[in-house]
Amino acid sequence: MRFALFTLLVACATPPGRTLPAGDLAVEIAVDPDPPAPGDNRLRVLIRDAGGRPVDGARLALTARMPAMGSMPEMKGGGDVRAEGGGRYTVTYPLAMNGDWSLVLAIEAAGHPPATLGLKVAPPHRGFTVENGVPGGAGAPGAAGIDLPLARRQLIGVTFATVEEKPLAARLRAPGRVEVDERKLADVTLKYEAYVERLLVGETGKSVKAGEPLVVVYSPDLLAAETELANAVHAGAPPELAAAARSRLTLWDVPAAEVAAVERGAKVTGRLTLAAPAAGVVLEKNVVAGARVGPGTTLYRIGNLGRVWVQAALPERDALLVAVGQPARVALPGAAPLDAQVTFVAPMVDEKTRTLAARLELANPALALKPGMFADVTIEVPLGTKLAVPDGALLLSGEHRYAFVDRGEGRLEPVEVEVGASAGDLVEVRGGLKAGDRVANGATFLLASEARLRDALPRWKAPARTP
Repeated sequence: MRFALFTLLVACATPPGRTLPAGDLAVEIAVDPDPPAPGDNRLRVLIRDAGGRPVDGARLALTARMPAMGSMPEMKGGGDVRAEGGGRYTVTYPLAMNGDWSLVLAIEAAGHPPATLGLKVAPPHRGFTVENGVPGGAGAPGAAGIDLPLARRQLIGVTFATVEEKPLAARLRAPGRVEVDERKLADVTLKYEAYVERLLVGETGKSVKAGEPLVVVYSPDLLAAETELANAVHAGAPPELAAAARSRLTLWDVPAAEVAAVERGAKVTGRLTLAAPAAGVVLEKNVVAGARVGPGTTLYRIGNLGRVWVQAALPERDALLVAVGQPARVALPGAAPLDAQVTFVAPMVDEKTRTLAARLELANPALALKPGMFADVTIEVPLGTKLAVPDGALLLSGEHRYAFVDRGEGRLEPVEVEVGASAGDLVEVRGGLKAGDRVANGATFLLASEARLRDALPRWKAPARTP
């Protein structure tokens, strides 16, 4: 008896509602209090699926808006949503004053397409009216579609494209930087202590040939080693001593001709002219005349720029698409694009920039590509044959995309489309459209505006308020 009385009291406390279609859902809505009034108001919402079963776990969002009038600015607010269970939700929202308020209720539920309902309340009048066109709403652009005569389609520039299977290739774009081929670098170093007596190549950027003299050094250690070899050879010392002295000079990279001259009795000076180990450009010069240098000091770094690298920094989202061997194009300021190929992909993503390094190699016979130059890199990734639609046929609305499908006799129906990879001006279709569908291509924003305008017109002709 008590339970029946409680149920009766709840039913009396909940105002009667109206059931509205929202996608594939049936949404019963009631305003509380009725009529609405300035201050806190509530929407009592009951959501059922096509089989009449209550839908729990849905996400609701409400926006209340009164447009600007005269010197009064636009007023806009949101709502707080509370799930009551059994498919019931209470949305509490404030109204600042009497007058016409537009309410936009967005609904997202797992397994159902997103939907948006447009309502209008006008305190102190009772009830609400339905606004099927929701300007600025988050849902589909006019779920019922529109009838658009040929003349109107031509006026707003609507063309059509057919959804069909096409070979797609994604274009991965990334910034790049020209760098020296690390395999073409050579350092000039010492393995003993010495002093720089004279620089024969004194500036960076200079081109040198293999074997070209670079610097003259003097070393007391080198003088001692040469003297030891000369004494061992000419004083009749055991062959082992001469061999040990000769091996030391060889390990110090003293040229064989210099060692042979010491053995022949040439004057020992402790001086040596260091030559370029390879042809290239002096990238670094780390010494000046008179400097003291120790073992391991790099005097010069020489790089061959006849072939260079372009290091591209790809976004993390493209990490699974790029692979060695893919064709690429490199564009530099003021130069024609160059064909290249991916020769290396880094095994790790940079933790700071969240990018993946991919390397391309380019021939540089005229040395026009300078290390440090920036470049735009485009990598072509074949995706195979996929169902595709032109990018211009898709309308972006929040996180969703829609296409207007031609249903014949001038009728266009908006359909939500699940998309995949982008390939230039084509987009992969994973759901929502099928091969052979004819979709509006271009002017989709104007079509969306047209749909909302046509849905909104009846409410201006017949406000239909209940006193």
